[in-house]
Amino acid sequence: HIRRGWAVPEPDGRRQIGSGEWIVFRDHGLEPQYLRRFVLSDGFHDQFMQTTAGVGGSLTRARPAEAASIKVPVPPLAEQRRIVAKLDALTARLARARAELDRVPALAEKLRDSVLRAAFASSASSVCIADIASRVTKGSSPGWQGYAYQSDGVLFIRSQNVRWGSLALDEQVYLPTAFNEKARNSVIRTGDVLLNIVGASIGRAAVATEEIDGANCNQAVCIIRPTDADDAEYVMFHLISPLTQTAITDGAVDVARANFSLAQARALSLPWPNADVRRSIVQEIKLGFARASRLEAEAARARALFDRLESALLARAFRGELVPQDPNDEPAQTLLDRIRQQRFTAPKAKRGRKAKA
Repeated sequence: HIRRGWAVPEPDGRRQIGSGEWIVFRDHGLEPQYLRRFVLSDGFHDQFMQTTAGVGGSLTRARPAEAASIKVPVPPLAEQRRIVAKLDALTARLARARAELDRVPALAEKLRDSVLRAAFASSASSVCIADIASRVTKGSSPGWQGYAYQSDGVLFIRSQNVRWGSLALDEQVYLPTAFNEKARNSVIRTGDVLLNIVGASIGRAAVATEEIDGANCNQAVCIIRPTDADDAEYVMFHLISPLTQTAITDGAVDVARANFSLAQARALSLPWPNADVRRSIVQEIKLGFARASRLEAEAARARALFDRLESALLARAFRGELVPQDPNDEPAQTLLDRIRQQRFTAPKAKRGRKAKA
């Protein structure tokens, strides 16, 4: 929790006790919110981290005596308050902008949803998966057959690798090449449509790319091989469309975890216009999905810019560039002299144990 700061409010009748995880600055004579903003700045943080010890994480500890030697820029007290007011106004605007950006992922999903609904809204004819696929099968568990994961060999696809319309291959496991000899029916080919049929990720679907050609899969993944490879994307998009997702989730049997059978997968119905229309539908969906992805990417870039902007605002504030100086302000040197005088005349705290009554 390093890089958090808090200005303690006025007492409300309860004792205010801080844990040993806080360094307390007290009787400093500065505007508290000004000092709080300073300890959140990059300039302070870079120096503060030089005072820490420990192996990392929750074991990292700062040394208060060393932290006390970090210099604080001290403008006049009135200017400190102007800086705080300006930062408050600007950070409030940033917070509102961030809140709007946080809505973008949900809006992008709504856009994808609407694109899919429009694409498959109506058709003159429909078919079942079994009618347009040369193979509908699933993989098996290697553990049941005496195989264990290894560092190379046959790529083994699991449900976590199949996402909504794409593959995620950051978590890869492999099996001996002999597994493909034993499980020939579930060897994946480029253009196969993979559909998750077990567990929390049920309904996710993606098209097999050349990267996984020759891979195998477990029993949580259904392989649908369209008779015409050109139809793979059309079938995949229909599988992840809202109407089909409802059919899959409604049809899943929840025994320990959700399960959608191969028979149910073969019986799934989908609209089947002519080939030119199917290609046109795929292109329209891709364009809509691309727009949604651009929205998400632009929002992510904006969030990163806001983070840098907040740091830049703090840096300007403590360089004296955020608000104008006023020659009528009480000089900062007078404030410093008063602080030193107060510290000099303040009674020293007594040390040691209290005497017994």
